[in-house]
Amino acid sequence: MSDTNNSIVTDPTHIAALVNRLKKNNCTLEIKTTLPTGELYTLGASEILNIDIEKNNVLFDAIDKNTLSAGQQIKIFTKHDGIEIYFTTTVTKLTTRNHSKYFNAEIPTSVTHKQRRQQYRAVLQNLWKIPVTLIDKSSKNPLSAYVYNISTGGINVRSSTSNFNKIKQDAIIDTVIQLPNDSSIKCKLLIRQTNINATSGIQQLAGQFLNLNAKQEKTIQSFVNTVERNNIKNRTQLQAS
Repeated sequence: MSDTNNSIVTDPTHIAALVNRLKKNNCTLEIKTTLPTGELYTLGASEILNIDIEKNNVLFDAIDKNTLSAGQQIKIFTKHDGIEIYFTTTVTKLTTRNHSKYFNAEIPTSVTHKQRRQQYRAVLQNLWKIPVTLIDKSSKNPLSAYVYNISTGGINVRSSTSNFNKIKQDAIIDTVIQLPNDSSIKCKLLIRQTNINATSGIQQLAGQFLNLNAKQEKTIQSFVNTVERNNIKNRTQLQAS
C-alpha cells in the first residue's frame, strides 16, 4: 500500500472497533510474513473468528500452509467499505483442530488505512463469467453483459455485442445479476458512464446500485469476499511454483 493519504490509528478504542468491523463483515485477510530479503511473502487467506479485548487476543481462521510460530510477527492486509487496511501483529499461540491449525495474535497497537473509493470493488477474472441482464426502455430487447467489477455500491460490466451507447447517462434501469449458487440480484441501476474501446470494440457500462436491501448487500459482499480469497490463494500458489 502506498504511503500517500494514509491514516494511522493508534487509539485502542478505535482499533477495537475497526477489528470488530472486520470480523462482523467476514472480511478476507491476506496474511504475510517478511522474508530475510525484506520481501513480503503471502502465507494465505484467513478471517477473524473471535476477539477478546480483555485478553488482548484475536483468533484467526486456519490458513492452507501454516508455517507460523509463537512470537512471529506478521502483516495483515484487507479491504472493507472502500478502505485498504493493514496492520502488524504478533502470533501468540497456535491451535490444531481437525487437522487445521488456527492461530491467535495480539490486537494491533496501530492500524493503517487509506481511502480508495466509496466501496472496494472486486475485479473478476474471465473464469468467473458472471452474466448481467440490463433492461432499458430505449432498447427493444434486454442487453447482455458480464461483470467486470462489483461492490455493494455499484457495478462495471462489459460486452462485445450490446449497444450500451443507447443508454443515457443518469438513466435508471432494471438490472439482473446472476451470481454463483443461484444467487440472483434484481435491482435498479443508476447509469454513471458508458464507453467503447475503439480498438477492441469492447463496450463498458458503469452504474450505481439504488436501494439494495440488506440481504442483497450481504450476498454481494459475500461474493466479493470469495473473489478476494480466491485471488489471495492464486498469489500464494504462484509464489510456491
